[in-house]
Amino acid sequence: MCDRKAPITATPARCLRCCPAPCCEPCISYCIFDLESAVFDTRHIYQRACRELLASYNKTLPEAVLMRCGPMETPEMAELICRKCELPVVWEQFLVQLNEHTCELIANPPLMEGVERLVCHLHSNCIGLALITASKRSMFCKKIRGHEEFFKLFNHVLCADEYNQPKPQPDCYLLAMELFCDKPPAECCLAFDGTTKGVQAARDAHLQVVMLPDPELPCCWSELATQRLETLNDFDPEDFGMPYLEPLPEPSPPPSPRGSAADKTLTRSSQEEEVRGSTQEEEAPAADAPADDAE
Repeated sequence: MCDRKAPITATPARCLRCCPAPCCEPCISYCIFDLESAVFDTRHIYQRACRELLASYNKTLPEAVLMRCGPMETPEMAELICRKCELPVVWEQFLVQLNEHTCELIANPPLMEGVERLVCHLHSNCIGLALITASKRSMFCKKIRGHEEFFKLFNHVLCADEYNQPKPQPDCYLLAMELFCDKPPAECCLAFDGTTKGVQAARDAHLQVVMLPDPELPCCWSELATQRLETLNDFDPEDFGMPYLEPLPEPSPPPSPRGSAADKTLTRSSQEEEVRGSTQEEEAPAADAPADDAE
C-alpha cells in the first residue's frame, strides 16, 4: 500500500456471490472515503492551528472570519485571515507558518468516530472500498502509522500525486471509480466526504455523498449532500441498499441525584430497623427475670 513505486492497478474481482452485480434496481456496491475528512477526524485541526498561530501574534480569530473560511482553499484562507486580523506578516509567510503548524498537529490524527466499525462491516459484506487523499504517497504512509491493518481493508488508495486536478474538480472520484475492477456506474457508488469542495467534486462525478462536516458549518453549505451526519455512528447502510448493520446499544442513563438520595434514605432506614430489632432481642431475657424470682 505504501510502495511509492508501485503502479496503480485495478482491484481484484469482487465476490459476486455475496454482492451480485447491480441490476435494474440500483443499490450501493462501492464506497469511496476521503482520508482527511471522513476517515481521520481532522475537522478542527485547521481551526486549532489558526487560533494557536494567531495567539503568537496576540490576535484572536473572529467567528465571522472563521465562518467565511469554511469553503476556502488554504492560500485563500491565509490571505483573508492576514487581512482581517491585520497581522504584521505577508499572507504568504503566514501560509507557510500555518502549513508547518498544521503538519505538527496532524501527524497522528484520531480516526473518525464510527469509521472502523462501518468499514469492517462493509468489507465483510463484499462492498468495494476505495480511499482518496489530498496527501502524496509518502505523506500518506506517515499518516497511517499505527493503523496499517485497518487500511488493508481498502481495495485501493488514490493519492494526490496520482490524479491531476484537486477538489472541487471531480478527478479523484472519477479515477477512484475506474480503479475498481468492474468499473461500476456512478449510481452504485457512495462517497464519504467532510468538506464543501469534496461534496462538490463527488456530485460533479454524479455520486451520492454522505457529508461529515464540522458541526458549526451552516446547513446551507451542505445542501448538495445526500445526507449530512455528525458521526458515522449515525449512518444506516440500509438507507442505500447495503447490508444491515446492528445499531449501537443505547447508553445507560446516569443515576439521577434524587434517585441516589432515595437509595441512601432507604439504606439508612433498613440499618435503623436492624439495630432496633437487635436491641429488642437483647432486652427480652431481662423482662422475664421477675417472674423467676416470684416462683
